[in-house]
Amino acid sequence: MELIKTDGVVLKRTNVGDNDVILTVFTDRLGVVQASAKGVKSLKSRLAAGSALFTYGEFVLKPGRSMYSVSSCEPKESFYSLSTNIERLAFATYIADLTAYAVREEVPDERLLSLLLNTLYLFANSQRDLRIIKCVYELKLLSYIGFAPELSGCVRCGDVSDIDYISATGGGLLCTNCKTPQDRARKLSEQCLIAMRYIIYTEDKRSFAFSASESVTEELENHIESFIKEHIDKDFYSLTYLNMILGKPQKR
Repeated sequence: MELIKTDGVVLKRTNVGDNDVILTVFTDRLGVVQASAKGVKSLKSRLAAGSALFTYGEFVLKPGRSMYSVSSCEPKESFYSLSTNIERLAFATYIADLTAYAVREEVPDERLLSLLLNTLYLFANSQRDLRIIKCVYELKLLSYIGFAPELSGCVRCGDVSDIDYISATGGGLLCTNCKTPQDRARKLSEQCLIAMRYIIYTEDKRSFAFSASESVTEELENHIESFIKEHIDKDFYSLTYLNMILGKPQKR
């Protein structure tokens, strides 16, 4: 079969036996794929550098019956500094897990791949609030996969003047008159709504360029988390671990 050359970032490594791993790679040409890397844990493996977690590189993949196999991989960016800071590493691990689970396999999305690479770069190097970087990526990802919250007005009546609530179940903003107990709507501050609109409607690189107070950041995290749970519906151990590092109380 013809070999396929593609750029991609390693989202996950799954050990198989003593020396092999299965890589989950988000590629520009193939989307998210599974690829077997034989003998990669050997000290002499030519695949070791390019197959490390979070590494962005050029992959040559051979199609197989159930998955691809890695013929070669050359690193372009390792994001090595992530491995030297436990908090930054935890943020990156969660974002990688979220992407691997939420993005459909073998459906290319170069825009999301670009956003992921920018996010990993910021996690590794930026002095900005890492929680805001996480929120931007989560909300953008929801938008790219078709679950962006409706933020222009009430999802039921279209009112734009009396917006006090947001509902993941309802799909976005709700006015006081339209919300019902079944919506499980939450109060939404004007400052948080401004932040969410900025993230959704601003082009990708500029969407990270804002700051927020502690209270607005926490509110933003909670609202985005509710949409993640509603539309992706998976408990990520990496998120639990991240919250533990951040000292957040466990939610029951």
